[in-house]
This record gives sequence, C-alpha cells and structure tokens, in this order.
Amino acid sequence: MGYFDSANSSKVDERVIEAMLPYFRDFYGTAGLELSHGQDVGAVTGLENARRIIAESLGADPRSIVFTSNVTESNNLAIRGVALASKSTRKHVITSPIETQSVLKTIHSLQEFGYEIEQVSVDETGLIDLEHLKEIIRKDTFLISIQHANGEIGTVQPIKEIAEITSSKGIIFHSDASQSFLKIPIDIEEIPLNLLGFDAHRIHGPKGIGALYIKRGTKIVNIMYGGDEERRLRPGIENIPGAVGFAKAIEIWDHKEIDYFKKLSTHLSKKLEENLSDYKVTGHQEKRLPNIYSIVIEQIEGESILVQLDMDGHSVSTGSACSSKTLQGSHVLKAIGLPPEISHGSVRISFSRFNTIEEIDDFIESLVTAVERLREFSPLKSGAYFSNDDTEDHHHDIPEEK
Repeated sequence: MGYFDSANSSKVDERVIEAMLPYFRDFYGTAGLELSHGQDVGAVTGLENARRIIAESLGADPRSIVFTSNVTESNNLAIRGVALASKSTRKHVITSPIETQSVLKTIHSLQEFGYEIEQVSVDETGLIDLEHLKEIIRKDTFLISIQHANGEIGTVQPIKEIAEITSSKGIIFHSDASQSFLKIPIDIEEIPLNLLGFDAHRIHGPKGIGALYIKRGTKIVNIMYGGDEERRLRPGIENIPGAVGFAKAIEIWDHKEIDYFKKLSTHLSKKLEENLSDYKVTGHQEKRLPNIYSIVIEQIEGESILVQLDMDGHSVSTGSACSSKTLQGSHVLKAIGLPPEISHGSVRISFSRFNTIEEIDDFIESLVTAVERLREFSPLKSGAYFSNDDTEDHHHDIPEEK
C-alpha cells in the first residue's frame, strides 16, 4: 500500500500538528489591529512569527507576505488585484496553455475589463518557448503569468530568465509556485518577480492556508471586501493555526528530501522499464520536479487504472488534479501534443518524505497486473503509438543536482 498523490495534497506531519495545537487550545484570540487582551497578543505573535519564517524561505521581507486560504485565492488576488489597480492603457496579458485552472480562468476573466489574452507556445516537454515569448511581448503588455513548475508533468520553467525580461520592460510577472515551493529553492533577490503564489498542503502542512508574495512597489488592490486584515488585501480573520502550521512545515523541511525524491524516482523508472511496455514519461527529462513522475500508458484509461490500484491500496492521480472531476482530457497533455486516446491513459505518481522503496515495488506489481488486465479488454492496438524499441521515450532517470 502506498500514497503516491502528494502533488495533490500531502500528509500533515505530526510535528506540524503539534505546533498548531496551542493556537486552538491556548492562543485562540484574533490578530486584529486592536489587541484587547492577552489572547490576541499570543495570536498575533504566532501569526507574525509565521509570516517571518515564510518570508525568510524566499529571502523576502515579512511585509511582502499576505496570507490567503490557498494558492487559488493567491492567484486570484495577484492577477485580478493588479489588473484592478492599474490605471494604465496597457491591456495585454501573456500566459501559457499549461497553467492551473486558477490562473487560466482568472486571467480570462480579465477580458471583461478590456484585457487581451495571448498564450506563449510550449514544446512537447511542456517547456515554454522563450524566443516566442520575446516575440509576442508588446509595448502594451501589462502582465505575464507563467508557473514555476507544472503539477501534472513536473516540467520546471525558466522563471529567472522570464523575470529578467519582464523587469527590463516594466511588465508585472506573476508565478504559481504551489508545486515547486521548497522543492526548488527560490530567492527573490535573484529572481525579480512581482507576485508569487504558494500554499502549505503539498509540503506536509495544513490545508486552508496559502500565501502571496508581493514585491514592494507593485500596485495591487483587494478583490474581496470587509475588514483591514492582511494590509487590507485579504479581509477576514486570519487562519492563525494554519499559518503557524505552514511555518512549521517550512522549518522542518530538509534539503535531503530532494535527494530522497530523486532516489525514489530513479528506482521507479528502473522498475517501470523492467516490467511495463508501451508507455511514455511525460515532461522534461532534466528540467523537472524531483517528486513528480508522470506517464501515459497505451491501450488503457487512467481512471480505470486508478480504480484497480485503489483496490490494492495505492493512491495516484490521472490527468490534471484540478480538473479531473470533468470528463475532458488533460489540457496540459493536449498542449504538449498528445492525442486524446493516449492522454486518457495518464498516471501521475508523486512522492513525499513518507514513501519508501518497498512501497514502489508493491505499486509496480499492482500497476503491471492492472494494465495487463485492462489491456485484455482494450479495443486499442498494442504499440500503436509508442515504439517498443524507443526506450529513451519510455523512461528517464532523475539527473543529479549540479
């Protein structure tokens, strides 16, 4: 049995839970502007200490961090907040076709305010075309939103290069770092972006707490109305236990975990190569997250595999986790050129600190059995899309970090 869906949401670490408990039991006041008693003082101390720890993880000023409920809210506040704050005539926005739905839908909502949306092209690995990006930037380009790493196929984008381009042209740059946060270090001093959204529940923190980094000088307004909390950008009582848990998850994160993810991915790659036919690893071979391993398997439906694996106690995902409740295929796999009959056979395996080599071995045994069983009833021809001899397309090892 194994939980291999931590890119969707990870198990909360017991140390995180222990850090949160006092803010349910002892310091249950609020962190409003007027501190009326000791409970409030304890609550605000916990909140601001958490803000400091989160800011330090990015090399940022604590005043640049605004707490939200999750990365979806962070992305909405970032994109709509800067658009509504703008008095400029620049109305051109650029994004990519493989962003999360919280980015794509929010950006397209800007059309009601007269914004024109354009997408930069991506290659078959999901990597954006930097030259194409430079070509489509116009004098009236106002905002560029490109994710740091894709949560489905793991491809990591060159956000440093993008940030250098946008900063030189006075364009606001927003990035969704919900999948990459801590797994790929981000130093705000080195990467001059304006807005960065991320949350806690993929790093063994609690659900219901996110954050938005806002570079000083970036004009932004609230998109919800109420009180004056969070610099008047996010009204409502802060989730103080959640913020404390978020900070604790950061404090206990160890860089060695990245090496461990690479070890797990390399072992998974080897076992797949030895036991499974007619599959392809999606995403970039080198520029990719260490904890995400995504494949498409010929002749089967991803949903059917999920059911079979779940019966054996293994949890994985198929397609885009944010849109898997629909019958539509993955917009990410479509954007990188995979036809529907292939993309519907997608399986994403994502690791956490709690996974083991032994779990992977058990998972592979269940996966191979499930695929063989499902292929017996499949109307699709074996080997119709992937070449059995093209082993380089079938798998890849995780490169060592340089």
